Amino acid sequence: MYTLLIWMVSLALKVAALWNEKIRLFVDGRKKLFSRIEAAVKGYDDIIWFHVASMGEFEEARPVMEEIRRRFPERKILLTIFSPTGYTHRKNWKTADWVFCLPLDTWFNARRFVRIVRPSKAVFTKGEFWFNYLGRLKRNHVDTYIMSLLASKDSPYLKWYGWPYRRVLKTVYKCVMVKDRKTESALLEFGCRNVEVTGDARIDRVMKIAAEDWHDRIVETWAGGRKAAVAGSSGERENGLFISLLKDYPQDKFLFVPYKPDEAEIRHIVDSAPYGAVLYSDVEYIFSSGMPGNARAGIEETVRKAQVMVVNKIGILSRLYRYGWCALIGGGFGNLPHSVMEAAVYGIPVAMGPYYDKNKQFIDLMRLGTAVSVSDEKDIHDWFTRYHGNTSLLEQTEKINEEYCQDSAGAAGRITDIILE
Repeated sequence: MYTLLIWMVSLALKVAALWNEKIRLFVDGRKKLFSRIEAAVKGYDDIIWFHVASMGEFEEARPVMEEIRRRFPERKILLTIFSPTGYTHRKNWKTADWVFCLPLDTWFNARRFVRIVRPSKAVFTKGEFWFNYLGRLKRNHVDTYIMSLLASKDSPYLKWYGWPYRRVLKTVYKCVMVKDRKTESALLEFGCRNVEVTGDARIDRVMKIAAEDWHDRIVETWAGGRKAAVAGSSGERENGLFISLLKDYPQDKFLFVPYKPDEAEIRHIVDSAPYGAVLYSDVEYIFSSGMPGNARAGIEETVRKAQVMVVNKIGILSRLYRYGWCALIGGGFGNLPHSVMEAAVYGIPVAMGPYYDKNKQFIDLMRLGTAVSVSDEKDIHDWFTRYHGNTSLLEQTEKINEEYCQDSAGAAGRITDIILE
């Protein structure tokens, strides 16, 4: 029934691709896929296969792949990505030898994929449970791992109907690598003994990004040497909370980086800015147009005067947090909290909506006093006012966050040790 469902989904996707661009990318990415994979890996053995669902899971696995490449440059790494957006952005990533979309999880595809690739190791990230692939890997005696697992009350493998997940966790994976002791305890309760607490490899990644000498001349021109309040991976609710602050802080800078740069939402932010707003892509275009010096100076002055900048560019948020003195993180109103560590690594206070139980780091930082949950305009004003201009509190927050990041680092090395033993 599982395989039949996958076949039905495959057929539905092909039909929907006629009208939907994103689904068309999903379908097109799998055309002649097996012939391309076979041509790429032919003649190679001892391949380590990593699979991630999307960009978020890629960032989890990335530092582990980079660590393997650093230690063992001769080993071959094959990366598969399920999301068409993730594949589009990472198909040319140089650390992996090959990057492909993942063929749909049918019994036939799983058998063919494993026969062609002949992986010596297989590593899945977070909640990736593809039962046909996992069954085929087990039958072929391939060492299989899952990393960055985190259990919450909503995890399907903790529910009454989660017996297929529990069976896989107990019998397929050579090691289940989890982020915290709470997850370890939950897995031990139902008899999963092959568990190791390794931490969160993404912390290693964000610390590496924060240490880079990276600059964005567009944001720096707009900020004029001042730090901004950042709404990162923000949705409609987070944007609304930040907009409520604009009139009370006319001299401050507010940087909006929406999770989905939807044109209507971007227009709403721009129209709601009482003291001027600029769009990142507009400034980028102007700066690259080669206009005369006098005209360019006038544009730069207009950009500097704007209170708000809206960044409608994908992939730079984790670096943009360096221009912030505080950050409101998106996803907390939809129970899909985004990475808090991308901001916290810069030592700034962070806030998030009320549904944050899936984000271990945010809970840790709340306990340490450098993070807070906000639900309405009063909450966001109280949080913003508490930190605004409070140099001693900001310095204290920076120190606490720095110590937390340092204590949490090293997961990539621990995971690599387990995979390669």
